[in-house]
Amino acid sequence: MARRVVVSAPATIANLGPGFDVFGLALSEPADVIEARLEGSEIVISSVSGVGSDRIPKDSSENAATIAAGKVAELVGSELGAEFVIKKGIRPRGGLGSSGASSAAGALAASELLGGKLDEGKLIEAAAYGEGQVSGGEHYDNVTASIAGGFVIVASTNPLEYFKLEPPAMKIVIAQPEIELATKNGRSILPKEVNLKDAVANVGRASTMTAALKGADIKLFGKHMIDSIAEPVRAHMVKGFVEARQAALDAGALGAAMAGAGPSVFAVMGPSENPEGVAKAMKESFESAGSKCETIITSPGEGAKVLSKEE
Repeated sequence: MARRVVVSAPATIANLGPGFDVFGLALSEPADVIEARLEGSEIVISSVSGVGSDRIPKDSSENAATIAAGKVAELVGSELGAEFVIKKGIRPRGGLGSSGASSAAGALAASELLGGKLDEGKLIEAAAYGEGQVSGGEHYDNVTASIAGGFVIVASTNPLEYFKLEPPAMKIVIAQPEIELATKNGRSILPKEVNLKDAVANVGRASTMTAALKGADIKLFGKHMIDSIAEPVRAHMVKGFVEARQAALDAGALGAAMAGAGPSVFAVMGPSENPEGVAKAMKESFESAGSKCETIITSPGEGAKVLSKEE
């Protein structure tokens, strides 16, 4: 059992075009970091810092990280008194799984403080519960990728069944316009029924993307990052999205799509290609539409991990 632990959990991209609520990809950066130590008889948050920290609840009953930590204690069947220090590296409501990463880090930290008794699947369930309490519903794509790392396929949530693939080397360019979108808002506008033709198209593309990863064919992977169901409905919520996506493709990206429920747009490129031109094109496109924009150049990464531990 650890007395003090520092853990990190990565940002993630969900859906990746046609894989709604099924596909998730962990990123090498950015990430959230949580320091937790045994203290007292309750789970408390002593501080929250970093990007967007002014919008993160410090009440442990409202914070995804500490809610997930409490769920871990429940699953283990133990009481947990701990103090959490949360350092946000992932912008909230930016489309990169911010609450999912916080939940993943909180779950891992709690498990380590309680002796590391939970396996990966149970950690994912605890993290999904934590995220669900703050986002309006349990969604497994982001938290599964944030804990397991790599590219994940969530086949079932009850019972939980998922598969992990190690993606080939690639570069990922992300444009984050200065627009905030809550996941619950992005889901509220989705259609209750979908056209059969669109459903078939999404299944075909998602299947092809999986095969492309197995064959390390990044070009084929990027070509099929097209969503016929959720993204067209959400596009109007992000001013400049359509133009930024096209700008990425025109600048040489192999594929581009909305990251999760948005507002971020991500593009994929080969490992030897220069991503700066794509980043510049997307940034300029959003700014032409009236939104300030930041860009991130990253790559697929590992899942949540322990950075340091004191027994």
